[in-house]
Parts: sequence; structure tokens; C-alpha cells
Amino acid sequence: MPARAALPFNRVAVTSLAPSNSSRTRLLAGAPRDLAMPDGHTNRTGAVYLCPLTPQKDDCERMDITEKSNPNHHIIEDMWLGVTVASQGPAGRVLVCAHRYTQVLWSGSEDQRRMVGKCYVRGNDLELDPSDDWQTYHNEMCNSNTDYLETGMCQLGTSGGFTQNTVYFGAPGAYNWKGNSYMIQRKDWDLSEYSYKDPEDQGNLYIGYTVQVGSAILHPKDITIVTGAPRHRHVGAVFLLSQEAGGDLRRRQVLEGTQVGAYFGSAIALADLNNDGWQDLLVGAPYYFERKEEVGGAIYVFMNQAGTSFPAHPSLLLHGPSRSAFGFSVASIGDINQDGFQDIAVGAPFEGLGKVYIYHSSSRGLLRQPQQVIHAEKLGLPGLATFGYSLSGQMDVDENLYPDLLVGSLSDHIVLLRARPVINILHRTLVARPAVLDPAHCTATSCVQVELCFAYNQSAGNPNYRRNITLAYTLEADRDRRPPRLRFARSQSAVLHGFFSMPEMRCQTLELLLMDNVRDKLRPIIISMNYSLPLRMPERPRLGLRSLDAYPVLNQAQALENHTEVQFQKECGSDNKCESNLQMRAAFLSDQLQRLSRLHYNRDIRKLHLSINVTNTPSPKRAGEDAHEALLTLVLPPALLFSSVRPSGACHANETILCELGNPFKRNQKMELLIAFEVTGVTLHTKELQVQLQLSTSSHQDNLQPVTLSLLVDYTLQASLSMLSHQLQSFFGGTVMGESGMKTVEDVGSSLKYEFQVGPMGEGLTALGTLVLGLDWPYEVANGKWLLYPTEITIHGNGSWPCLPPGDLVNPLNLTFSDPGDRPPTPQRRRRELDPGGDQGPPPITLAAAKKAKSETVLTCVNGRARCVWLECPIPDAPIITNVTVKARVWNSTFIEDYRDFDRVRVDGWATLFLRTSVPTINMENKTAWCGFFKRARTRALYEAKRQKAEMKSQPSETERLTDDY
Repeated sequence: MPARAALPFNRVAVTSLAPSNSSRTRLLAGAPRDLAMPDGHTNRTGAVYLCPLTPQKDDCERMDITEKSNPNHHIIEDMWLGVTVASQGPAGRVLVCAHRYTQVLWSGSEDQRRMVGKCYVRGNDLELDPSDDWQTYHNEMCNSNTDYLETGMCQLGTSGGFTQNTVYFGAPGAYNWKGNSYMIQRKDWDLSEYSYKDPEDQGNLYIGYTVQVGSAILHPKDITIVTGAPRHRHVGAVFLLSQEAGGDLRRRQVLEGTQVGAYFGSAIALADLNNDGWQDLLVGAPYYFERKEEVGGAIYVFMNQAGTSFPAHPSLLLHGPSRSAFGFSVASIGDINQDGFQDIAVGAPFEGLGKVYIYHSSSRGLLRQPQQVIHAEKLGLPGLATFGYSLSGQMDVDENLYPDLLVGSLSDHIVLLRARPVINILHRTLVARPAVLDPAHCTATSCVQVELCFAYNQSAGNPNYRRNITLAYTLEADRDRRPPRLRFARSQSAVLHGFFSMPEMRCQTLELLLMDNVRDKLRPIIISMNYSLPLRMPERPRLGLRSLDAYPVLNQAQALENHTEVQFQKECGSDNKCESNLQMRAAFLSDQLQRLSRLHYNRDIRKLHLSINVTNTPSPKRAGEDAHEALLTLVLPPALLFSSVRPSGACHANETILCELGNPFKRNQKMELLIAFEVTGVTLHTKELQVQLQLSTSSHQDNLQPVTLSLLVDYTLQASLSMLSHQLQSFFGGTVMGESGMKTVEDVGSSLKYEFQVGPMGEGLTALGTLVLGLDWPYEVANGKWLLYPTEITIHGNGSWPCLPPGDLVNPLNLTFSDPGDRPPTPQRRRRELDPGGDQGPPPITLAAAKKAKSETVLTCVNGRARCVWLECPIPDAPIITNVTVKARVWNSTFIEDYRDFDRVRVDGWATLFLRTSVPTINMENKTAWCGFFKRARTRALYEAKRQKAEMKSQPSETERLTDDY
């Protein structure tokens, strides 16, 4: 709809008509706020103009109503002449209304004004024909002698229109603005008046705000009056009325709006949208809104149920943008594209400078998406605003067999939108030869030939329409693949742009070449074509209307593209469809290539292998044909790093590992892959290693699902426990002292010191567990006397802190420690001073020797001669060496009293490093060390002080311990 015209009107209602004595179509426009014709009595009355189809702004004729203002009888000042204009069609009459026309009544010296409104019927030249009963009839349906509670303020003519034998009006001010609708029907010489008075005792409904009349609504032939009441129950309504005997209109159905204040029913239109022979109903609600969705204005579409009724709820609800007043006007505009279905125009006058939406319909009804949106900003008319305020269609003003559309505004403009001819493209063929491509037969100049052919006709069916038109087309080879596998010889590209002139040209042939190193020979090469008709705008003529036959548009309902395909020749059976049967087996292997069901991990493990076997053999359900572009994709966990593969080069690693199995991976082919990984990220938190394997092929195989291969992980900690290599000598002597008499730890006896070293694990346990050093400590002898009295346990790592096992087992007597500076130095003696032999002479005679002293006794918790307690010290979770120092005192009195007769006394204790955790996948081999001391008796008298030497060391074996030289 490219043509446009501008006219200097204020507020307009528009229609179109052709006079009976002329083949020229002229436009009828109302300007209800226009100034009055100069008469010296009135200033502003509104006006109606009859305008020829020219771009001139000063060639319109104004209707002369010949009625003068008489303040004592009637007032035409500001009566809004032209608020409603309508036409019966070519050579038909014209209806013009002024809904603010006022009658004046007198009661004594007091005047009362009744805004009853008035409508005029004129010929299509706007002249009054006194011989035409339609034009001379008064059309005064309201009684000005009544007040506003009746029809004294009815505002007749707010809406109105014609049929061939009927004129109808809306009067929304009647009955306290409840409203009413009137109809005058003429049959031969008979004239019948009809009116509707709603039975509800409620004002301000505005029945008659809009009115439409037609047949095939609720009856195949009888007419139905459809009238809007936008304030009915605050949500608005549409009333469907039928004729009754006696001049009444009876309510048949009421369709209500859904939102308060939306003004549902302020605009209505009738059209057979689905071409079923029954008129459907469109209702505007320009103030409908949805704040969250940015919606402003709506059109409700009610589909006729074969004349029985309309559904209570719309079959379609169209929305406009926020604050657009979408649906302020709506009109049936005829079949503008000549596809056999009626089309609709919807005005949105406050969307920018105004827009008009064009909707097509189909056998299913109105299409949801607009086919075209006409923007006021793009029309090039300075000052144009509120475009779309009023609409009028269904008139072919330029006689090109396509109906045109008139659009009104509030800004001194009306716009004529003319429909262009619509072209249907016929026989749009696209053929490729050969259909099955053997690359061996390609030459340097040609591999594939493509032939495209076009023909067209006009959608209106005019056989004489044979204009020269040029289509612009685009051909693209392998549009969905990059890089493409074919290119055009002419353009050296996979895309070719060209033009096709009709009706002279019928077909074109183009050559294509095959690209080098094509991998995908399974999927066909799709050659697609889309075409368009370049938009040409006609120049604005100086006189008359320029024909639009040379400016057609394509039928947008047709598919504007086509495609064909070229297959590669391949060994895939007679159907040229490859059905592969790729199968896979995979297993984890150790560094010695032994199958693993579980990984016992420690820090010495550096490598892990994955064995994969892939086959493509027939099965009862699958043919096992060639698998084109067969690939294996592996997704690794962060703990594994791709290292190598056999055979070399079969796989490539990036974010994933991609292994090319073959192109094609042939029938009955087998392949084994051995992939090596570096194990770099296994932690205490790693419960399993998962590798996802995915086979893929461009051949047909729908059962290729990802396979997840899992390997459970047992994490073995590698902590170490050792005793620092040193020896201590202790001397015991003195008198027997009871427990109650002891005040300091020095009173107990000689000191012992054990120092354990815990090697780092390499990884912190955090909340997963605790490393514990446990001591099986010989606390007392069997008779309950003290044996080794622990005085202090200290842990040295990142700092120093005491270990305090539960049960108050360390220094339980709370003995004090003397100042280290006050302690006497410990005598130091050479080893030989403690051993017999040398020049010392014979040993002194002792009681033990005289009684043939026993050589040795062993005090251990295992043989029951000692009792042990369990001491635990948690080792800090730190990646450094940790030392644990245990200090104790030998209970002097026990040895003097109970073991003076033994030549040597050995006391055994054990230290164990172990892991305490509830996580089953973390383990550690317990580390155990022997700790103890030996005492040798060297006495000269029975109660003389005895000397013993105690040694502390780790004991890797029983043999080494027994053969050591004490």
C-alpha cells in the first residue's frame, strides 16, 4: 500500500464512494471540529468534504447543510458535523451525523437544551434530492420533549451506517446514558422504525457507542444489529440484537469484556474470517493493559458458531504495545491480497505517530501475526500524528481489483493506502544434476549443474497482467555446513546472487564445483534458493493516480524459498542410506597393563591406561554398513591428563580427546586403542575416576549413547613413623620413697625420653580423618606399683603444644617440675664403664650374685607382668615433619624393692601410627615402633644404689633386638 495523499482536515471519519454519473472515485471525510461556513451567526460546526483522488489540498468540496443556527429553536454551534460519515457504496447515498446537535425548549422565559443529535442523508454528490424519501425523512429518533432520563440527551449519530435498505444509528446518551440503538428499514413503500431499550435499570452503559448491522451473523438472511457498550458493568460489552414485530430490537446475546476500564466495545467490525459463510466479530478494547507484559490495547476475535451464537470467550486475543491504544479502530478491509479470505486493519493511533496493523486470515481464522505494519513516521507527511484514529476499507479506488484503505487522524490529514498487485510465483523449480554425485566424474569446469525456473500470475486472476518483473534470487550450496562442499563456478563461492527477468526468461543453468578434501560424503549437499521482488516506490503524481501495476509485491503466504539435494555415491545398499553398527568395549589397565577393577592409589602411581576396542560388524538388527566420519570422543576427569595413544596419532587432545576411527569405518572393521594417562590430580576427596566415551558417526545409528566408565579409587596414605636414633643412660639409687612423700618429678626416679618422628603425608586430611599416634604405655607392674611414670608429651610441628590424652594419665599425681637450672648435671660415663671386663678386676660380691642372681626379666603387657594404658595424640594436619616427645620417670622405689635380684630388666612399650576416618576409600598401613628401656644391676651391697642404662630406639626385628649389645 504505497500511495498516499494528505488533506487539511481536523478530526476525520472516512469512507469512499463513486458518483453515479462518473467513473471517478472520491473520498468522503468528516472534520467535526472544523469552522463553520461564514454566516455571521456560528463559529464552529464541523464539516464534511468530498475530495477527488489527487494530491492537491484545495480541491475538496464542502457539504452545505443549509441549516442555520436559531438559538430559540436549535443550536448548531459545536455540533460536530462529520463525527460519523458512511456510504451505501458506489452510486449510493451518504450519511452524515452531528451528535451534539441541540434542540432548545422554552418554559416561560427559561430555555432547556436537549442534545439529541442529528443525522443527514444526502446523495453521493452531497446535494439534497427532494424527491428521495431517504433524504427528506427527518431521522429524528429521539424525543427532545423528554429529559435525560428518557431520550432528551440521546446524542444520536455518535455512530451509524447504511445497508441497501437500512440506515442505523447509535445514541449512547439515551436513558441517562444507558444508551440505545435505532434502525430505520425500508421495504418497497413500507418504512419501519426499530429501537432497543435495555431492561437493566442502570445508567452510563453507552449502548450505541458503535453500531454495525449485517446478515449471516445469527441468521443466514435476517439482519443482526451489533452494538457496543464500552461502560457496561465497567468492563464493556457488545450486544447482539434481532428484529421483533412491533419495532422492538431484542437482545440475543451479550459478550462482555474482561478488564475494568479497557473500553471493550468502543470499536467493532464484522468479517467472515474463515470463509465459512458466517460473519465473525472483532471487538476493540484500546485501553486494555498488562503492565508486566508492556501491553496496551487489545482486539478480541470471536468466531461465529455457524449462526447459533458466539463463544463467551474469544478464540484469539491480539495485543498492542504499551500506551498505543491498539484497537481504537478496527475495520474489515476486504481481501487485499486476493487469497480468498477477508483481511483486517487495526489502528494504534498513539504508538509513536500512529500505526496501522494489517492482518490476514485463513481457514482457521485470523492469523496472529500482522502481515504488515504501516508506520506514520515512514509516510513522509510533516505534521502527521494519531495515524490510525479511524479506518475505512473495502473500496477499490484505483480499479486494480485490490481493495484500498483510508486512514484518518487528528492532525489535518487523511491517508489513502492503495493495495499493490500481488504476484504468485508458479513453477519455481530447482533441479540438480546428477542427483547422485561420484567425485571421480567431476571435471575442472563442472561437477554439478543446477537449473532454476520461474513463472508467475496475478493473484486477482487478471489474465492481461503481463508486466516485466525481475526477481532477485540467492543460491547457497551447503548452507548448514562450514566449510561448504560445493562452490559456484561463476562466483568462486558457495553463495550466488542473481536476477531473473519475467516473463521473457524461463530457466537458468549454473555450474558448481566440488571443494578439495571433502570429508563428509554421507550427508547430502543441500542447495537452497530464496527469492524476493525488490521494492520499488512509485513517484507521487502531480495529477490523478499513477497505476500500481508496475509495482507488484510477492504473495507472502507462499514459501519464498526452495531447495534440492545432491547425494554422494557410497557403499550403503540400494537405498543409499548407511546403517552402521558401531560397538565399543573399554577397560582401565594398570601401568603393567593389568585390568583394574579398583585403583589402589598412592603417590608412587604415575600412569593409568585405558584400553578401547571398537567394532562395526553386522548383527541381526543392524546391517553394519560403513560408518562415515566415525569418531570417538572422551571427556576426562581433572585428575587424568592425556599422555599418549597407540596407534600413534589416532587421537588428539584439547578440552576433550577426539579419536578419528575412519572415514568411513568400514563394515567388519575392528580397531583397538590404548590410551595412556598421567595421574596428576587424585586427592583424598577422589572416590572414583569417570571417563565419558561417546561414539559418533554421520551414518544412521540411533543407539549411540554416551558410555561412562568408572574406576573406584582407594587412596593409601604414605605417612612414616620412626624413633630418632639416640641413647640415654640413667642411674638409679637412693632410698625407697613412698608416693605420698613425692613432691617433684625428680623424686620419682631417673628420666626417660622418647622422641618419635612422623613423616608428612603429602596431602591434608582436613575433615576426612585424623592421623593418631597411639602409645601402649607400661604404666605399672602386675601388683599395682608404678612402673613408668609419664610426665609430659609434647608435639612439635608448626609450633609446639602439649598432648593431653583423656583420663588424666600424664603426671596424674600433679608433681611439680624443678627449675632446670637447679637440676644437677647428669653424670656422663663411657659405655665401657658400665660393662664388665677390662682392668676393673673381679666384680664385687652382691646378694644377687651370692644367690645366683637371675640374668633377666621382661616386663610387658603381653606376658601380664606389666599393665599398660593407651595414650593417643592426634597429629596435626600439616605437610611438614612432626616430632612427638614423650618424657617419663622410672619409678625408683619399684625397681629397688621388686627387681634388685635381676641382672637385667627389660620393659617393653609400643608406639603405633594409625588413621582414624569414616571414609572407606582412604586407608593407611599402621606404623609401629618398639620403645622401652633396660636396666642392669651393679650393686656392692644389698641396699646400695643400683645403676641401669636405658636405651630408646626403633626395633625393626626381634633378632636385632635380642642380639644387641647392651
